[in-house]
Amino acid sequence: MSDDNNNDAKPEGEGSEQLTIRVKDQSGEETFFKVKKTTKMSKIFNAYAARKGVDPTSLRFLLDGDNVDPNQTPKMLELEDQDQIDCVLEQVGGRRL
Repeated sequence: MSDDNNNDAKPEGEGSEQLTIRVKDQSGEETFFKVKKTTKMSKIFNAYAARKGVDPTSLRFLLDGDNVDPNQTPKMLELEDQDQIDCVLEQVGGRRL
């Protein structure tokens, strides 16, 4: 008898695959999140802000210096396990020279 109907294994690249994302703040402190590749980044951003006790709108999240859209997912951003997102305080006001 063969085991051809074994459904335990998931195909490679399945959306439910999990990865760990590191969020690093300006002081160098890292916070880790284990998420699915299909999780919206807004969920990670809100969880980070809640842990830090700050308003999520006061923070900016950057990947390689570019703003991260809260509606994107790790899969859309092509993030891999242990990739880092930088978090900085949103600067309001000021003047450009």
